Amino acid sequence: MSSSKNSDTRDAVAPVVLIVGTEGTLRDAALAEIRTRVLGDATPEFNEDRFDLASRGADPARILAAARTFPVLAKRRLVIVRGISDRRAKRFIEVELLEYLEDPVPTTCLLLEAEKVDRRLQWVKQVVKRGELIACAGPRGPSEQRAWIEARLRAHGKRPSGGMAAALLELVGGDLDSLASELDKVCLYVGERAEVSPDDVAEVTGQLRPRALYELTDAIGQRQLDASLRTLGQLLDQGEPALAMLGALAHHFRRLMRARECRPLEAGEVQRQLSLHPYAAQKLVEQARRFDERRLRSCFAAIRRTDEALKGGISVSPRIAIERLVLAVCS
Repeated sequence: MSSSKNSDTRDAVAPVVLIVGTEGTLRDAALAEIRTRVLGDATPEFNEDRFDLASRGADPARILAAARTFPVLAKRRLVIVRGISDRRAKRFIEVELLEYLEDPVPTTCLLLEAEKVDRRLQWVKQVVKRGELIACAGPRGPSEQRAWIEARLRAHGKRPSGGMAAALLELVGGDLDSLASELDKVCLYVGERAEVSPDDVAEVTGQLRPRALYELTDAIGQRQLDASLRTLGQLLDQGEPALAMLGALAHHFRRLMRARECRPLEAGEVQRQLSLHPYAAQKLVEQARRFDERRLRSCFAAIRRTDEALKGGISVSPRIAIERLVLAVCS
């Protein structure tokens, strides 16, 4: 989160603040911080107003009236305005807001929120000149995202066990709003228990979205028969073609074979030779150590037999053929 401000100290409050960011979770966090700085222990019923210019019937005159109202039994008041990117907000930001910023009320913090703005616009320049612009930037890449997950979990009074953040990231993806929502659910699920495990994540979020093929290859790569068959069944029920699953498994076992050929069999070397992300390379090394070369050759033979069966060489249903393959490679 970066900030452009005119204030001399962190506790000083600008008469106008613009919060910008595509992630609602980050904008909410920035808003909460500003709210604390402005109101402190003051009574919000008398000193806080909220408006949404995207709503039908929103009246800019009421916003300005609220901004010019003096605080009650407090030093400052807060006026929050959402929807400033909506077409209904055009007159407000181009006319009324610019007029207000010529002489803003020092005891009011006018807080504006948007997903994105054009910093070349006159009203944005005036906000920066008169007050503070907070650009909410989320974590970049898997390592920062996992750190964000763990930090948010600790803010809930919980601690993550090994692999918990990675498990949530794989299931949910990198969208912070979705991650925050699922973290809240996981914390409710574990109750008073302090530690949150990958199993807790799987229990709460496992049905959040359709299963992906990589989840099957991961389970098989770890030789987890129960998990592999369960994931396979879910993929088949979703309508995933057996040939597509066979292709994904063949590709994954070719990568396992290439990893086994790396000397030494370490994440750094596998990452260099196979051009993988460090996290993917580490996972591949862990799986490759579960399969010696003889075992891998046996798996390739099973894959060839399954390919023949799926293409009509053997009279067996696609479901049974792919289930037999999973049993063969995980045993």
